[in-house]
Amino acid sequence: MYPYLSDQIKFLFEYAQHLSKSGQYEESNQVLEKAVRISCDPMLYNVMGNNYKGMGEYGKAENMYLRASQIVPHRLYPFYLLAKLYMETGDSVKAKEMAWLVQTKEPKVQSTAVREMRNETQKILQDE
Repeated sequence: MYPYLSDQIKFLFEYAQHLSKSGQYEESNQVLEKAVRISCDPMLYNVMGNNYKGMGEYGKAENMYLRASQIVPHRLYPFYLLAKLYMETGDSVKAKEMAWLVQTKEPKVQSTAVREMRNETQKILQDE
């Protein structure tokens, strides 16, 4: 289906997600590179970041999460992903900075996802 739907952002995103979840991170990022040429959805960069994280390329993962945070600055999810990335890489100072942002930024919409992210990042802030 790729040759017929390669200009459809929903298809590209779902296909890249499937590749990512099956551990095909490089292939997923190739699809996402095409997707970011036709869409500015920050989730594309979040998935690319997750792929890089899965490949152990933490610097590239960080860059993708930062790009996502710049596209829609009021979204908490990229900052949450950054907090988790920094915890995983042992940078507790940066992790706490991102956790603080997740705690203090006012989301556009309150949701279960926001509460869950805040609960997780609160644990980061409490860890000394």
